[in-house]
Amino acid sequence: MTVFFVFAEALFGNYTRFFLQDSNSIVDYFIVFLGPGTVLFFTFYLLWAGRRKNHKIMKLTREALLEVFANEFDDLVMDQMSSNGGLLYPKYKLSRDLSFKDFRAVFALEERHLMLSVIISWFTGSNDYIALEANSKKGKIPTKIQIIPNHEEGQIKKHQDLLYKLDEIELGVKKLDEYFMLKATSQRTGTYFLGDKNLLKVMYSVRKVLVRISVDSADDPAIRVYSRIDKDLDLEKLHAFFLALCARVNEVSEKAVMKKR
Repeated sequence: MTVFFVFAEALFGNYTRFFLQDSNSIVDYFIVFLGPGTVLFFTFYLLWAGRRKNHKIMKLTREALLEVFANEFDDLVMDQMSSNGGLLYPKYKLSRDLSFKDFRAVFALEERHLMLSVIISWFTGSNDYIALEANSKKGKIPTKIQIIPNHEEGQIKKHQDLLYKLDEIELGVKKLDEYFMLKATSQRTGTYFLGDKNLLKVMYSVRKVLVRISVDSADDPAIRVYSRIDKDLDLEKLHAFFLALCARVNEVSEKAVMKKR
């Protein structure tokens, strides 16, 4: 009982002293605790709201992807979901003969649950990405193809060691040569691979959201299309480009011009 009375006296005594102070002292206390309290509130709010928004983006994008891949997939299953990313794996339609295998979609979203990331995004804008990845159905293509829009300076710098080893390709199409950095193991194989009008047409139609295109048998999956998730993203067009790219890889994988000498 003695311990209880000591605790009660300390607790209520502090409250009594607090409320007996003059109004200026109370305001001082309020100002002192306002800053840390506001930071704590927004920290916990972002932990909840940021994760929720990212999960919503993945959910809506999954539904839209399933719609455009309706001829190829029965379902897309979410795996390894985190606060700012996740994977989608398909349940293939058994009746379809596809031009690719080992498909997956990879999300990399803004870290909206972190206050620093939110503050930075106020100035730079949100950076949400999705990658469509797969392997060729007919075999490995014996060359490396890298396509990056020239304004994606971060991607160019990130992969500069690889890009330095590759030859630059010029297609002779001004709007493509000016918009994209086109690289391949050799000019001969790169020019041949990109010499498909339909492929280039659909690639140009999604140019505003493309971040990087990679065809590299050293990777698994070897075919990768990186795109931004924003107002310019048209998943039907991205789907058309992805299928055209996979079909082109299959088409040239056994051609003599693509073989190493």
